[in-house]
Amino acid sequence: MVKIVYFITELSIGGAQMALYRLLKGMNRERYDLHVVCLYNGDSYIAEQIRALSIPVYDLGMDSKVRLDAFVRLFWYLKSDKPSILHTWMFHANIPGRLIGRFARVPVIISSERTMGQEGFIRRLFNRVTVSLVDRVICVSRSVADFAAQTIKIPKSKLLVVPNGITLAEYDNLPSRESARAAFKLDAHAVIIGAIGRPRPVKGYEILLDAFARVALVDSTAHLLFVGEGPSRLILKTKVSSLGLNERVTFLDDQIDITRLLPAINLLAIPSLFEGMPNVALEAMAAGLPIIATSVGGTPEVVVDGKTGYLVPPRNPDALADAILKLLDNPDLCLRMGRAGRERVKKHFSIERTIKKTEQIYEDLLAVMD
Repeated sequence: MVKIVYFITELSIGGAQMALYRLLKGMNRERYDLHVVCLYNGDSYIAEQIRALSIPVYDLGMDSKVRLDAFVRLFWYLKSDKPSILHTWMFHANIPGRLIGRFARVPVIISSERTMGQEGFIRRLFNRVTVSLVDRVICVSRSVADFAAQTIKIPKSKLLVVPNGITLAEYDNLPSRESARAAFKLDAHAVIIGAIGRPRPVKGYEILLDAFARVALVDSTAHLLFVGEGPSRLILKTKVSSLGLNERVTFLDDQIDITRLLPAINLLAIPSLFEGMPNVALEAMAAGLPIIATSVGGTPEVVVDGKTGYLVPPRNPDALADAILKLLDNPDLCLRMGRAGRERVKKHFSIERTIKKTEQIYEDLLAVMD
């Protein structure tokens, strides 16, 4: 068997973590012996779900400060376990993983690039300096690959694109809208615009609030639902109060199983300033929801403007409000876009396609090393 160690920054609920879990769940276990190492959050829900797959998770015990002993533990873990492949996920795992993996003489090292536009000079410098240590860099979208080549200066010969994938069958028997709203104590008669993801400045949620303030003046049934915990949540709540929208905006905490919540929503808004590839768009499309998103990063590779939703310029609350109102005024269009979105996920973004491409990359690199 081929031993693979996946080294990820942390295992809280997030897009990268869910993408890793879905990949692990479908990998060929007769061929691959899978292990996961994280810097911290090794006792999270996702970590336990990974362990339930009989895949060990090793937490290096990193806390809020950089601890060299955690990296020493990683070195000895790799040195003693002797994996054939080290696959790193997220920036804070990519950089030390490349260095320590080479010191531990891991034959194949692969990194994943999942974001774009958020990297400052220091991050780009670390990426450029250490990228010579990796055999391949897997990018989550073509836009991320282009950014990695042009801005981070990663050689194109090392870049490969493997989009996120989801298991469509998980969205076949969703609860009804009525029961989903009852479960989350949401207004049964409202038209709910969902915004799902950790509230951070890059998500553009303050711009969404500006857009919704205009929508709320036009449509008395419109309601905005934020789902997720993050550093900008208090700022958003303060802004909701200042706009006088307390009765029109609801906040929910992180949701372990988003499939239970999606049926409660009429449409999904993704007003991000930067995106690698939004997992939540795939999840919502699989659930038959139309998407209104900003045309940034890899989002246009998922959302087809005018067919599965609408794309608008970033930082433009008026354009965002216009797109929302267009869908609120046309329920039949919402249904058509939702159906088209589900078909697009089925055709282009199945987890089976993601796994097949990833396993082929592993096999190609192992063949070169033999």
